[in-house]
Amino acid sequence: MVRTKEETKAREKSWLLLAAAIGLELCGTTCIKLSEGFTQPIFVLGVIVAYSICFTAFSVALRDLPLGLAYGVWGGIGTIGTAVIGFFAFGEPMTAIMALGIVLIIAGVAFMNAGTDQ
Repeated sequence: MVRTKEETKAREKSWLLLAAAIGLELCGTTCIKLSEGFTQPIFVLGVIVAYSICFTAFSVALRDLPLGLAYGVWGGIGTIGTAVIGFFAFGEPMTAIMALGIVLIIAGVAFMNAGTDQ
């Protein structure tokens, strides 16, 4: 599929917005953990701000990205990111089976991305 220069720029912008949405989702999710059951107001505020901006960026990214691909990438990278943050920031386990799961998620996202341009 051949895209115009404008379509290519719009798609690149959408990928950047998706990356921002994923980063903000990871911040929001980390704030949920740090809020200790929503008892720490500063982290509750972090959840609200991060998720508000996250969903706004994601909705704008969907203007030029297919829903299935965008959500698959968001969900996959979000899952990997939270596992990595959990491991490094909170001392949560990372077993060989979990690491294999991360590899499979990466493969799945790559296949979805490859399949959208056919």
